[in-house]
Amino acid sequence: MLAPHVFKRPKSSPAPPAKSFRHNQSHRRSSGVQQISRLSGLNQSFNTSVGLHRSQIIQENEHFTLERYGSTLPVLVTEAIIMLDDDADDTKCSVRIESAGWACLVVARKLFVWRFKTEHLQCYELTLPSSNLNHHARLVAVFPNVTNTALVSVMAMSPEGVIRYWSNAAHEESYIEINAGLQGHEGHSLTQALPLGCILTTTTNALYLMTPIGSGRQLSVTCRSLGTSQGMLAGIGRRMSSFMFGSSASHSNSFSQSIERVHVSDGNNVDGKMLHVLTGVHLQVWSISDDEQKILFDVNIDKIFRDYMCEVIWEDECDPVDLHTWMIDLQVNGDDVMIMAACWNLDISSTIYFVFGSLDMRGVPQSLSSFTVIKHTAIYNEGIEKKLAQYRFLFLDAALSLAYVHTSDTILCLSVSEANQEMENTFKHTNEKILGAGCCDGQAIFFTKAHGLLTITATFENDFTFDLTSLTVNESAWKDESAILSTVGPEQLLDMSMSTDDNQRIKAAFLLCMRKNIKDAQAIVDEVLPSSILPGHDCFLDRLVVSLSRQLVDDFPASDPRWAESVPKDMVSASSSLILHHQLEDKIKALQYFIAFLKTVGLWNRMHSIAADEQRVPTCRVLREHAEKLAAAVALCELHRVHSAVVDSVIKTALTKRSAVSSNSALTPQDLFYREVSKLDDIFWALVQTEQNLIQSDSVTHIDAVTFLSKANSVFEGVLRAISVFRQGPKDEFEQPTLQLQEEYVTWTACKHKTGLKTMLLAQHSLTVQHGIPECIDRHTRATLICQLVSLTEFLLTEESERVDSVKTRGGDGSERYADMVKAYEKDRYRLIQPFLQFEAYVEAAALAEKYLDFRILTQMCDDTDNREKLEHYMKLFSNKGFPQFVFNWYLSEGKQAKLMNQSMSQHKELTAFLQSHYNLSWLHQINMHDFIGAAEVLKSLGQQEESNLAKRKTFLSLAKLSALASGESEETVKQITEEVNLEQEIVLHQESLPHDVLVAEGLDTEYMPVLSPEELVDLYIGESNSAATEYDFRKALDLLVFIDKSDSETDVESLKLKIWCAVILRDSWTDMDTDDPLEKSKDTLFYKTIEHAFYDGVDIKDYLPSVQELLSCEQLGDLRHNPSFKYLVKVGYQHIQTILGID
Repeated sequence: MLAPHVFKRPKSSPAPPAKSFRHNQSHRRSSGVQQISRLSGLNQSFNTSVGLHRSQIIQENEHFTLERYGSTLPVLVTEAIIMLDDDADDTKCSVRIESAGWACLVVARKLFVWRFKTEHLQCYELTLPSSNLNHHARLVAVFPNVTNTALVSVMAMSPEGVIRYWSNAAHEESYIEINAGLQGHEGHSLTQALPLGCILTTTTNALYLMTPIGSGRQLSVTCRSLGTSQGMLAGIGRRMSSFMFGSSASHSNSFSQSIERVHVSDGNNVDGKMLHVLTGVHLQVWSISDDEQKILFDVNIDKIFRDYMCEVIWEDECDPVDLHTWMIDLQVNGDDVMIMAACWNLDISSTIYFVFGSLDMRGVPQSLSSFTVIKHTAIYNEGIEKKLAQYRFLFLDAALSLAYVHTSDTILCLSVSEANQEMENTFKHTNEKILGAGCCDGQAIFFTKAHGLLTITATFENDFTFDLTSLTVNESAWKDESAILSTVGPEQLLDMSMSTDDNQRIKAAFLLCMRKNIKDAQAIVDEVLPSSILPGHDCFLDRLVVSLSRQLVDDFPASDPRWAESVPKDMVSASSSLILHHQLEDKIKALQYFIAFLKTVGLWNRMHSIAADEQRVPTCRVLREHAEKLAAAVALCELHRVHSAVVDSVIKTALTKRSAVSSNSALTPQDLFYREVSKLDDIFWALVQTEQNLIQSDSVTHIDAVTFLSKANSVFEGVLRAISVFRQGPKDEFEQPTLQLQEEYVTWTACKHKTGLKTMLLAQHSLTVQHGIPECIDRHTRATLICQLVSLTEFLLTEESERVDSVKTRGGDGSERYADMVKAYEKDRYRLIQPFLQFEAYVEAAALAEKYLDFRILTQMCDDTDNREKLEHYMKLFSNKGFPQFVFNWYLSEGKQAKLMNQSMSQHKELTAFLQSHYNLSWLHQINMHDFIGAAEVLKSLGQQEESNLAKRKTFLSLAKLSALASGESEETVKQITEEVNLEQEIVLHQESLPHDVLVAEGLDTEYMPVLSPEELVDLYIGESNSAATEYDFRKALDLLVFIDKSDSETDVESLKLKIWCAVILRDSWTDMDTDDPLEKSKDTLFYKTIEHAFYDGVDIKDYLPSVQELLSCEQLGDLRHNPSFKYLVKVGYQHIQTILGID
């Protein structure tokens, strides 16, 4: 896991040498692929009288055989080929070979389909859709019938996008034809993805899934878009790990910007498929199924290849950005993807080199697991790109690493592991054109005009093998007598084992264990650290282990004479190398041996924890931290060569912080810095410190500051990537199952102290956002900084999310601490991703938000871009995580109720559930769902509950009545609602009828008037503020009594009625009134006018008026109730009313 990458070159390779690189594989004896002489027999004319019989050898040597393959060609196919002129345009004739044993030949509009694996030939001739462009066999797919596997189905497409589908190829006239709707784009290829259907790609990188459905007359083909595959701009629904690889290089070539190859393999479930798409400078991996399709990751393979090309071909004497590269083809073999590429360096020569690189796809690939430069080369010329686009290869034998590269007239048989020798066959006759190639039953099969189906097979014996083992640097020194022992002789080892210093004795045990003297090593350990010592926090064992581990990672290179004065006497050096990079690699191996020693002698499971950074840290985690820093140091050392000026300057700053000086002037700052690996994180502080000084300096231009910041980001990115790769590796090596600590563990990369790595990462993120991207003057630099910002953000969020998850895993999800951590994480998550929205980097923002479930970012982004389709996609994708409810709440908080209500039918169920707790909006959704009676009930309740604004209450009530009337429900149901609404509307009308003087006097605004109760309205109508009150006002006050709840114990309706009549009486001067003609005199009073008004309106006066006794005894009348004239006039009036009404 900790082994470094190693490059190997064959010793006897001519210039340019064939070069290869491979990890972690068993070594074999190398022997090349022999060259087969030119196939002179291939220039003969095609003879129809001699069929293609199985195993008819055309040519062979000791390693390979070229022979005809399969049964005799069908007569229809033979005749179609014979009819072709020797000078015919090859684009009108092409062949596709399927692995299941089917082949198809396209000649103009004719399609011939036959099975070549059987002796019983059966060929189907079909007619392709009409087209103004040339048909091609790559737009034809042959597969078993979806309902009857005994039948063969054929799907073919014209370049314009017209699809013909034969469910049974035996019935030529029975087909369906649909238009895929490519909108002017040209179809590129059709690839089987059964049982889902076929994957259609276009020359503009669009992907579609074509699925046959139904049968008989109900037969049809559905066309579902999978999105556009354009590398980093392919869409916003992808994982973000690919952004760790940086932006596309500047010299990727035009022909490779389109899809070069689509490969379909089995997915993780029965019906799912994995889709590998090689497009432009990117490799995309999709997961597709009936339910969904998504991009798992998108890797910038061009950047990865460039680094290897520079190092292996030009030995780092060129800049990767100066290369012209072409990603040509790919093949998938299990968990590995083999890619063929080409490169050219204009500044050095006109030679184009061809390379093969392998990627391990079990995770997001960040480097190549093998890299080979083959001998075959080409010379750059004006038409080379067209020729390069013809290159394809077949990769059949992973164990032997055999590949067959072919163009229209050339086949190369080679090893992609060593590439010592290769076979090249050139067909020179005009008829010797390779019309198609494929594989079947593990054999490479080619179709030529002259011979039909051919195969090339390896016939060598077992001694022809390839060495697949990768020996790491100095690995030979680690076998039996490790380099770790080279500085310790037998006498010194004996002295160490007999020392009174326990530290020295454990070192001796370690060295004895390395010499396979396990017995003596165990004896020393048992004596120094007997099993009777129980494990505990910060005990001697743990301190000793951590101390020895730190000594290993901070080891002095004993063989370097410049360090002679600094090396301690009792030092056990981990490396004998004088090369800095190799010293770091040797420290990695030494640490591995030390861990193996701890496990061998039984100390590993006895370790507990130590005190570090004010927390209890498991000792095994400290050792893991040392290993991570070693991996980071190796990465930094490699980056040092690329960004030497930047790293050199910050190393000096870091050494100043350490106060590290050496009396030996021969030691460089690099020697001093890389020696103390345990303090590696000082480099991050130094980077940030230097950037801040540059930004604040008046003597440094903005351009120079941004350039330095971008390079610093590259250093951050490269080192963090190394740490991430290390953490993604096997975890068992550093696990201690017997140790169960409940304390939260904060990794060294998550420390937030003043100079901690997380603090520096946050500062770097802030510098990039505030001083980097805004100051960019060119798009390339801006894109680079955004991509780097993605890497920083990913690392920060991954670490923090894993920390939160670890607390939850330990059962702390219900604690206050966990809740605080989640809240802090969500705050940081938004703060880190939001700048991408600010810079309109929506692709990156979406990918980060998807990965880390920042629903706020996703919602805000879709709203900013008005992308309802994408928002709908997220609602379905994250429906089980509460995304729809989050969106609904977000719309409410942002005051965007209209958008909340404007949801698609698929979200109506979620919206209905959400609105149950948002009663004031549910009626809108009910109307949208045509539930008018439900909306009427809600609106009626809202109207009754509304107290802050009279206009709102009036609106709610009016809408309630309209909804009820529009519902189409029964008359009784509608009547019940409308009657209740009418009563409420009458109260509203009474409030709206308040005199203007009253409103002014009470300070009521007609536009924002609160809802008043009937009691309050009565007081306003009869109160002093209504000084000009008439009989109509008092009538309204009396009418309001019917709206008062008589069951309310706090309100006495009769007392209120008496209060109104008393107020009416007090509006007139009764004491001065002449009693000579009482009826005539009293008829002008408001009291009798109010009664008269009610009488003419048909009111029952008997119940309308209080009794004369109640009225005359009411205290509200004051002294007036004792006035004889008043009593007389009132009683006369009452008597007169009784006479009129016929009341005794």
